[in-house]
Amino acid sequence: MIRIAIADDQTLLREMLSVMLTQDEEFEVVGEAGNGEDIIKLCREKNPDVVLLDIKMPAYDGVYALHALKRDFPGIKVIMLTTFGDEKNALNAYSSGADGYILKDIKPCILIMTVKCIYEGLFVMHGSINAFIRGQVTSPSGKASAFEAVEDLYDEYGLDRIDRKIIKLLINGKSNKEIGEALNFSEGTIKNRISRILSVTGQKDRTQIAVFALQNNLV
Repeated sequence: MIRIAIADDQTLLREMLSVMLTQDEEFEVVGEAGNGEDIIKLCREKNPDVVLLDIKMPAYDGVYALHALKRDFPGIKVIMLTTFGDEKNALNAYSSGADGYILKDIKPCILIMTVKCIYEGLFVMHGSINAFIRGQVTSPSGKASAFEAVEDLYDEYGLDRIDRKIIKLLINGKSNKEIGEALNFSEGTIKNRISRILSVTGQKDRTQIAVFALQNNLV
């Protein structure tokens, strides 16, 4: 029995995927989550074999959740399931250790086959994404590869480029509103980002974030 967890912020899609997958007698859906934070908690409780993970989710996004899952649960296979086929997301997911990368327009029978293949240790990637990745594996002479050029990959602390910009502004005494205006995000988004930064770095408040960042040369 292959135990599967599903993470997607669209309730209807989660439920449809769950119903579809459980039609196969080899599958058991052990839980669903609506964001990256909850799927990490779910994996800690249920320890599934495979996770279907959307990229664009609130709280912790899919690429951060992938990074955390591969760090804390290396035995879990993670399939990025998304409507977004853009280059940055493909490179982020690939570089963070995704076991598969497929688009949501995949046929049900192919999705079922994909889950089984990845569970058995194969790597599966949607054709359009594969074509791009293959073209970036070896970069033109004298130029950085696309993997080196991607700025939003998470570092060893679980922070991306935007997180580090937020920390720099925070160190400069900016409020959430001011940080949001500077980076073109809503105040609520900045508040959520800072909450996640506190969580992944293990700090208690903004002052500790600033000290942590300076001590570890993050800015």
